[in-house]
Amino acid sequence: MATTTLSLKYRPIKIGFLVRDGNIEDLVKVAGINTLLWGGIYNPIIPISATNKDFSDQLLDLFSVDVLFAVSHTKEIDELIKNNPFLRDPGHYAENIFYEDWHTKKKVIGYLDSINIVDYYWEKEFKNKPKRFKSNCALVKWDSNDSCNNLFSILFGYFPSAYNLKDDFQNAFLKGLKSKEVSITQTGNIDSNLAKSISPINATALELDGYGGTWRGNGIFIGLENDFFDLLHFWNLRASGLMLEFLPKNQAGRFEAFIKEYIKRLDNIPNKNPNIEDWINVYYRGDHKEIQDVIKNYTGNKRFSFSHCDEVSWNGLNIKPASYYFGWQQSLASIEKNYDRYSVSVALPEKKFINSNRNRNVDSQHLAISIDAYSEFGYPGHTLKPPFIRDLNEFYSREIEFDPWSIRSEKDGVGVIIKAHDNSLSLYPISHQKLIEKIFELAGFKASTSQAGLLAKQIIQGMREDSPLEACRVFKVRGVRKLISSLKASESIQWTKAIKTIGENSFDRFKKLHIESREVPDLTPVDVFNFLLKKKIFTPKTNLLSKIFRKKWNFKCKNCGLEERVLVRDFESFWRCPYCEHQQYMPAYIAESFKKQKDIYWKFSKSGLFAKDNNQEGAIPVIISLLTFARIFDSHKLLYSTSLNLQNSRKCEIDFCVLQYDRGDKIQLGIAECKSESQKINQQDIDNLKAVQDEMKKIKIDCYLIFAKTADSYEAEEIELLKSLKKDDRKFVVLSNKELEPYHPYWEMEETEKLPEKYALDMMGMYRNSLFLYLNDNN
Repeated sequence: MATTTLSLKYRPIKIGFLVRDGNIEDLVKVAGINTLLWGGIYNPIIPISATNKDFSDQLLDLFSVDVLFAVSHTKEIDELIKNNPFLRDPGHYAENIFYEDWHTKKKVIGYLDSINIVDYYWEKEFKNKPKRFKSNCALVKWDSNDSCNNLFSILFGYFPSAYNLKDDFQNAFLKGLKSKEVSITQTGNIDSNLAKSISPINATALELDGYGGTWRGNGIFIGLENDFFDLLHFWNLRASGLMLEFLPKNQAGRFEAFIKEYIKRLDNIPNKNPNIEDWINVYYRGDHKEIQDVIKNYTGNKRFSFSHCDEVSWNGLNIKPASYYFGWQQSLASIEKNYDRYSVSVALPEKKFINSNRNRNVDSQHLAISIDAYSEFGYPGHTLKPPFIRDLNEFYSREIEFDPWSIRSEKDGVGVIIKAHDNSLSLYPISHQKLIEKIFELAGFKASTSQAGLLAKQIIQGMREDSPLEACRVFKVRGVRKLISSLKASESIQWTKAIKTIGENSFDRFKKLHIESREVPDLTPVDVFNFLLKKKIFTPKTNLLSKIFRKKWNFKCKNCGLEERVLVRDFESFWRCPYCEHQQYMPAYIAESFKKQKDIYWKFSKSGLFAKDNNQEGAIPVIISLLTFARIFDSHKLLYSTSLNLQNSRKCEIDFCVLQYDRGDKIQLGIAECKSESQKINQQDIDNLKAVQDEMKKIKIDCYLIFAKTADSYEAEEIELLKSLKKDDRKFVVLSNKELEPYHPYWEMEETEKLPEKYALDMMGMYRNSLFLYLNDNN
């Protein structure tokens, strides 16, 4: 049984709260609900309006929400929920968050709630403290008529009373965390000690560790206490993982002591880089000069840096939300294969952050676990790390876990929505082929493997079981391609001529190529032809006289070493040793057994998938092109498909495609046109690939056109076509024998040291090299 190691990270489910654009009442409601949820402070608020749909989509993508919750219902909010069915959860609690407990008829919460935090710290720290002990947790109260009422709700959080909850969250916070009560009078100043206290909303972040995100940016938001967009930006900046407080510019006096104490707190935080001084960010939406006038009354050891906030701040290039987890663990998973499908089973680690001793049933509360496989060798051709495409959540769920709502696409692996009592998981890796076809479907294409693609796939898989593509390196040898293409199916060839054909076609270039393990440093034409025999690309046929007269030959069994007289015709296929009963494939031993008499006894012809005069449907240029991408991406990270028929409003065929998405946030898809030496790229080939590229762009996939040709150069008219692509600002990769034949495409050419990307790691690097090598563009 194979195994793999999984990275497992429990986390709260991230909920995207949908509110009416401009409605502060909805913001306040969100603050109350999130005070009840573990991790609630990190849940984003998504404003929805009829006029600005792009901003809501931008926030949904940036925060990678797991489920949606409509705080209010409007036509636009309901439409967004309808258009994102893949953001539903298994129990459909996202439609209400609260559901009725059938015993008490009161409401309970379907996600990890904040009483779990109380239970955890009660057991860990407070249950043995003196009765009068008070922690630094603070329940903040204020007058509902206070002009900062809305701001206080968002800044400190509050426990809503409108939901008929079964549990008393406020009492649990006060007693379980030994909290103190702090009251703010209607026009009174904010207690400076609150800058050092843990408010109810801040408590929802306890025990959560942040990864990634904007690593600098802690500071102050200056705005108006009753401005919807000021409060919205403040909430979402804090939800992204920044340490942030709000300073209302019209009531700066009330907040002065509070903000000054908070600045001291920021000053005491060590610099993230000892050689670079951190700063305190000042976020704002209004006039810059006005903000400078407000902040001049505050000083600290760290300098202030001003950051204007608007929708552009959330384009993914400025603010990057962090991901929050309950720690990080590893677990060994077992891999099995039944009915041509792999399954990965893992026992889930103990959820130490949930206290199971308390008389409160939380088994049905939902949380998520992020899963990242360290290696995927155990299920070749499949993956548990699909690309981060939220629209494919349902597809991922149905393929990986059967349940259509439980899997969430993540940038590193997948997230699985589970219940608190779940203690094991069985996952089913997605086939690379299905995944690629689904991505084309998302772009509006019906994709299916073509006859040429099926043939190339079978040739690859027939080379060996483990890493079969790497066994295809033999096709890089120019003499091998010449031998296969020049010999007709009805013809045969003698050993000497086959070796000569392999050896006279620039063979010196391939002496260091490894097609299998060997004891000597240099590859020889005999090694190459022997390999072709082992892989049954060629098969031997002995002459008729040897068969008639039952000619025998001495042969030592490779298993037991005992010698036996073997019929010459037995060298055509398998032979079983009569002593140890070990079966061995005899054509592999013709070279060493017959030495100088090979031409007397043997002729060789193409066999199997090569025994038809159809140029193998162009499979060989496709295969060595895929090997080239295996060097750039690493072969175990290469997701590819051989030739596909694509159909939307038009039909076309691509010779292969490659998918890469493990470098940054970009998903790169390469679609290819492959040619043999005698063929040319034409305008129709270009137009077909451009049409596919245009559709991929619509779903935000970075699509590259790939042109591969088993020739030493491209002709002038082909170069002109490539120049037209450059003029249209289209990205493409060009490959010829210069890149296709060496082990690595860019390390064995005369121009290696001049290349823009000698160590290219993605298709963008290959694109830059192609411009340099073929269009003389030193980009």
